Amino acid sequence: MYNYFALHYDELTENVDYEVRSDYISGFFNKLGISHHASLLDLACGTGTMSLLFKEKGYNVIGIDLSSEMLSVADNKSNGKIPFLKAEMQNFSLTEPVDACVCCLDSINHLNSLHDAEMTFECVYNSLKENGIFIFDVNTVYKHQNILADNCFVFDEKNYFLAWDNELIDNHSVRIILDFFVYNGTSYDRYSEEFVETAFETEALSASLEPYFEVLGIYDDLSSKKPKADSERLYFVCKRKH
Repeated sequence: MYNYFALHYDELTENVDYEVRSDYISGFFNKLGISHHASLLDLACGTGTMSLLFKEKGYNVIGIDLSSEMLSVADNKSNGKIPFLKAEMQNFSLTEPVDACVCCLDSINHLNSLHDAEMTFECVYNSLKENGIFIFDVNTVYKHQNILADNCFVFDEKNYFLAWDNELIDNHSVRIILDFFVYNGTSYDRYSEEFVETAFETEALSASLEPYFEVLGIYDDLSSKKPKADSERLYFVCKRKH
């Protein structure tokens, strides 16, 4: 998963305003008593962009991701400033608990079932200190059905061409097929990758969190507003139960 995609992930996500999102999350931390010197787990950290931004804010960051290729990019970017670990979201543990955990940019949607989500939430619970804070975002069912759906996207760059093809499997799941055509100097080499993202009903996620966390709030993307029928991304702000 994310083998060749990892090499171009940062370029393809240049439109994502990482700094705005890290500031938004930090705002919740400030309100909830998580200082800028707190320990922070960046779960499903990808290429480590968010990890680095939180590190720059003063947090003591640990990153976890399942993709060796993503972690290699993250490690190179951090120059050894951040420890990165390879593990599944739904099956990890830390040697020492942390003050807070974030899981950004619809990483939870990469889980294929509510059971996997529940296992992830249990792992996060076990990795947090008492009263620890867990903040994550998800793509909504509305976005999967109406924005991603069966649509295609094309990226025509200097040295490669990417065809991004979505296939709506059911009301909640989208198969994403990536075809890279990379110029090698004389011709193009093709690389293909495929994965599935699943959207979960808000009520179902809340129920899965309930044994482990108090849900302090669910917000429309980058706002303090309640979710709308056409919200595309939601943020969950949660506090570890005793």
